[in-house]
Amino acid sequence: MSMSISFRLHCFVFLGAFLLFTMEPLVARMVLPLYGGSFHVWSTTITFFQGILFIGYLYCHIFAKRLGGWHLALVMTPLVWLPLVNWIGLAPPGDGDPAWSLLLQLTIHVALPFGILATTSVIAQSWFTRSDTSGSSPYPLYASSNAGSILALLAYIALCEPLLGLRVQRSLWYAGYIFYVVLAWRCWRMAASNPKKVDPAIRPSSDIKGSILVSWLLLSALPSAFMLAVSNVITLELGSVPLVWILPLVLYLLSYVFTFGRRQWISPTLLHAFWPAAVVCGLSSLYFVDIGNLWVFAAHLVALFALAMVGHGELHRLRPPPDQLTVFYLAIAFGGWMGSMAVSLVAPILFNRLAEYPIILGVFALTILHLRKGDLLGALRRHPVLSSLGASVALALPFLIRSNDRGTVTEVIYQHRNYYGIYRVLNQPLKQDKFPNLSEEERYDLGQRQLVHGSTIHGSQVLHPISRRIPTSYYHRAGPLWDVLGDAKKVRNVAVIGLGVGTCAAYFQEGESLTFYELDPAIVNIAQNLFTYLVDCPAEVKMVVGDARLQLEQAPDHSYDIILVDAFNSDAIPTHLLTREALSLYDKKLALQGTLVFHITSRYYDLAAVISATSAERWEALGKESNEVLKSFQADAVYCVLRRKGDDVSALHAAGWLSLEGYQNMSAPWSDDYINTLRPLYLMLGHPPRRNDR
Repeated sequence: MSMSISFRLHCFVFLGAFLLFTMEPLVARMVLPLYGGSFHVWSTTITFFQGILFIGYLYCHIFAKRLGGWHLALVMTPLVWLPLVNWIGLAPPGDGDPAWSLLLQLTIHVALPFGILATTSVIAQSWFTRSDTSGSSPYPLYASSNAGSILALLAYIALCEPLLGLRVQRSLWYAGYIFYVVLAWRCWRMAASNPKKVDPAIRPSSDIKGSILVSWLLLSALPSAFMLAVSNVITLELGSVPLVWILPLVLYLLSYVFTFGRRQWISPTLLHAFWPAAVVCGLSSLYFVDIGNLWVFAAHLVALFALAMVGHGELHRLRPPPDQLTVFYLAIAFGGWMGSMAVSLVAPILFNRLAEYPIILGVFALTILHLRKGDLLGALRRHPVLSSLGASVALALPFLIRSNDRGTVTEVIYQHRNYYGIYRVLNQPLKQDKFPNLSEEERYDLGQRQLVHGSTIHGSQVLHPISRRIPTSYYHRAGPLWDVLGDAKKVRNVAVIGLGVGTCAAYFQEGESLTFYELDPAIVNIAQNLFTYLVDCPAEVKMVVGDARLQLEQAPDHSYDIILVDAFNSDAIPTHLLTREALSLYDKKLALQGTLVFHITSRYYDLAAVISATSAERWEALGKESNEVLKSFQADAVYCVLRRKGDDVSALHAAGWLSLEGYQNMSAPWSDDYINTLRPLYLMLGHPPRRNDR
């Protein structure tokens, strides 16, 4: 094969993979607002894309010998409706499972272009084998494909999301697809003009054994499933944003590059000596230890990379000859699809916790032991120091590092998992070391009930009947929220976006009206049946289930005295509630002299800069943190208040609220078209800004 043909085929494969994996975060970013920042949006999206990838490979397998000019006509069909549609403003899912609604939307809008791009690698390798006369292996093309995938994902989080809006992203993607069509035509023409003469005496190799096929399926399914399991664990903490999605996927694809490239980057014996310790560290981080959140995330990612390297290394070892290429890729695609479906669609039905994480590791260990038990023993003998050290660290980790709250004595009275998260309701007694004179029964009676989403407490309530109307956690009366909601001198009509356990209801009196907008029906059930804030509230309490932006449109204009947006936390960031378009909606629904409040307490994101920049044109923005010494059942809280420019904010200044004007240049304004979550993450983790004291 001439250098020019080989080079163009590598460019063709690289570009196809680049467009393919740019589409994944781009589409997920467009649909995320419709699903309230759900941590399952990414896993469902990945499942869809892997399903279409399998269909693309199946198409190549069936028609591989006839792929030619008519395939180029199919390649050009997406040009009819691309660039990709902006889904902001489309109807949200109905009362059914949001996952199936999302899959339907994806099928309608992006199945065809993604399916065509999914065929690129196999088609290129088919053209390669039909035109190559040097006996070169086509498998390096697979490494080029994964290299393009990795570069696309890194470019998206480093360049596309921080610098470009969705409209520009879609237009650039469309331009890239046009170039892809041209390059496909050129590659096909050059391959067709240099056909390889096939010796009729050469026959295809024998049929694939069933055991080999099963091994292919398991070795592709388990890393794919574990990649999504790790993504879910991290997303529960950091939120559904491209950065969180992409890092596990990059490591997953990087393992393909390392294992299917021309050279071996890591010794297989070294991998087999290391991976048991790596996965034990992942399990320890999931169940036993708290080593600082970022280190916990790193432990999960190391476990993922180790597992993927070993699994995909075994795939490479068991690869078939080139004449069975399409069957091999078909099995890989089907296995990856099955693995992702098991995590995104099956696991939420079967388990009320992230039980798939240890199950995947257990099945993987059994698979590798079956395939390479002799080699595993050899690895341990060749690397005794590394193996012993890794095993010792993994086993000692839970004991060397302080335990997190999972070790605290609690009573789990309810646990539920759905599309929007994993919820636990806990009865938390008073700690014995702080109240040594109380009996165990008294410590429970005087304890609290908590709603935990992932590892974030979404609300709590004192268990004792006398004290159960006292607002706790972020909403305590010594905190910033009291300055806004504590004035009960006038009758108020208030909207709260985000229910939690309904703690805000403790601030309202008879004659007042309180409307909660909550996306997840499960939260409504928990707040109404396992907590009593709503039941005990003397005000008129209304409940509206659905996306807040869409439901708030139905409310009368200028009807609310206060709108409290209480949906930003460590678990998910519904970014569409913090854009210019969202602020315009709040402005429309607020009464004259109305107040807009944002609860932005977060371990990872400093959203004050975003609020300041986005609201600068029309609003006066102020912020306040709870700096007092906290008592039992209280938590640090950060709030922002927006008042229309010209409104009197002297009372807020007197209460210690500070202007956020100094934040305005620390972030670009957010809109439905442009959102950059890396900036608030950077501000929180690297350089927390100082508020302007006014």
